[in-house]
Amino acid sequence: MGLDCGVDKDICQLGYPENCFNCLSKKFSDANFLMDIIEINEQHSQQKRKKMFYKHIWRKYQDISSIRHLIILTKAGLPAFNMAVGDLPIDATLISGFIQANITFSSEDLTFLDKINPDKKFYEFEYKNFHILLCNGKLCRICLIVDKKASISLRELLSNFTDIVEENYENEVHEFENTGDLGLLDPVRSLIIKTFEIFMNYPLNLSSQIQPSIINNFPIVQKAIYECAKDLLKEDIYFFISPLLDITSKLLGKIPNDEILWNIYQMMRKNIITWEKLELQEKDLEFKEQEKRKREHVIQKIMEPMDIEEIILECQNMSFDDAYIKINSSIKKGEIAEKNAAYQEALYEYNKARSYANEFNMEMELENISLKILEIIKLNNKVEYNFAMEQANKSEKKKNFVIALKYLFQIKNALTNENDNGKHDKQLHKLNVRIKRIQDNLKRN
Repeated sequence: MGLDCGVDKDICQLGYPENCFNCLSKKFSDANFLMDIIEINEQHSQQKRKKMFYKHIWRKYQDISSIRHLIILTKAGLPAFNMAVGDLPIDATLISGFIQANITFSSEDLTFLDKINPDKKFYEFEYKNFHILLCNGKLCRICLIVDKKASISLRELLSNFTDIVEENYENEVHEFENTGDLGLLDPVRSLIIKTFEIFMNYPLNLSSQIQPSIINNFPIVQKAIYECAKDLLKEDIYFFISPLLDITSKLLGKIPNDEILWNIYQMMRKNIITWEKLELQEKDLEFKEQEKRKREHVIQKIMEPMDIEEIILECQNMSFDDAYIKINSSIKKGEIAEKNAAYQEALYEYNKARSYANEFNMEMELENISLKILEIIKLNNKVEYNFAMEQANKSEKKKNFVIALKYLFQIKNALTNENDNGKHDKQLHKLNVRIKRIQDNLKRN
């Protein structure tokens, strides 16, 4: 929490900095905040305050990313509720017995948090390749199954969550003990999502209701995130924070990852980047995946040459002369398309001609067609290169640096893939210098 006390430190009558702790503690107490631990850090500038928030979100994400499962046990050790956060299959009944045995025979010393609140006790032990963090409350035991040893902040979060559950679901816990009805604590799911913000682990998408005026007014980092998210959605029907963070970091260069993550988090809070409850998503994602496969199949039929099996079957009842006629026909169609700069259509026809030539072992025709295909690919790459460079130049002139960087990286990737025997070394060097200059400009701004 950031707080400006409103008093210049040079004229503070209460005594700066000796009395700051007592003064701020009283302000929080008067505002009805209940705190177990208060740690005060003085921040001298807005930028330093921002960095503090960046680090906070980064630590939160590290904690959230480690969570795999949450289980609520009664004091008798019965699993009353369990929820998978990741893709880790957990047998709640089996693990509850393991937990109960460890608690019974544990001689672990009290931790710092245990001493503050003697009504609770934390247990932490290993299970297979995972860690179990358990908070022992008055009514129930709540445990997190995580990838690594839990941080202090995650322990505090679990402690607060235990308080909320016991305050709001006391009747349900007692009723479960009497009836064994596993549906009684289902409402806790939304509380888990809100408290631990595990939606940061979920598959994400871009909202379909973003106004152009909002997009145009994005800060630079959020503009880059938005563009990178669009690129990820070209490859799949959803994306995750980790790859989005990686490609945005590569695009922006010297912008720290924690600052990028903070901006992703803000876009999620504003519903620019959206998520759904995981259990609702499974069927939805499966349906979308099927639709995607259908679209890809249709596009493949349109864009790619005839299926090799279809050509093989056709060639079984085809004479050499008939095959030669088909090859010449496809080559002529390809040449006409090439003259009209319809390179994809030309490539389709040449590939089809090559398939027939390959079936009849026409070596001369195969060589000729292969050269045509190579030339088409070069022409197509040149067109794409020129277009990307033109867009990069226009965007940079308009100071739309994020879009400029996107096109420059597109060019860089293409040249890198073609850089046989170092033929594009000079171009790549110039490109890297230009990319670095734009990234440095973004960092300064």
